[in-house]
Amino acid sequence: MKKLFAVTALVALVVLSAAAAFAGTYAMEKAGIQFTLPDTWEPADSKLGTMFVSPKGDMVAFFGEVSGEEGLDGAFAVVDEIVAEAMTDVEYGEANETELNGIPAVTIDGAGKSDGADAVVSVAVLNGEGDFVGLIVCFGEAAAPQNNAADIQALFGSLTAVK
Repeated sequence: MKKLFAVTALVALVVLSAAAAFAGTYAMEKAGIQFTLPDTWEPADSKLGTMFVSPKGDMVAFFGEVSGEEGLDGAFAVVDEIVAEAMTDVEYGEANETELNGIPAVTIDGAGKSDGADAVVSVAVLNGEGDFVGLIVCFGEAAAPQNNAADIQALFGSLTAVK
C-alpha cells in the first residue's frame, strides 16, 4: 500500500494542484471551491500542491482542478491516468449525478488492486465556477472508507462554492 501512496502522491501533485487558504481550510481557486479537513489529516506539501494522508495512513486524498473545456470526459481521463499509476484491475460502478452542498457533482467509486491487495478509489468531479472543474480523488486500502467515514462526511459537509 505504501507504493500506492507514493505513486499516487507523485502523479497527483504533477497533474493536480490545490492551494492552502489558511490553516485547515483549503481552496481549489480556479474552480472556486473551498473545503476543510480535520486537523488529524497530515498535509503533504510540494511546490505543485497539497495532498492529505489519513490519521491511520490507510487513505490518501488529493484535490485539484482541471480545465472544464473537455467536460466530464476530460476530467475522467485525468483520473484514469492517475489511477493507472497506482492500481490495477480497476472496475468502476455507475457514475452518479448529485449535488454536494449546492455544487453540481458527478461521483464514481471503484475497486481494484494495489501491490496485490484490495484497494478502493472514489472520485468526485465538482462543477465549480469559471472554466475549471474541481476534482477530489481518494485512494486507499479496502477498509479505508469505513475507517475514515466521519472525516470524509465532514469533508463533504464543508464543501462550499466561493463566489
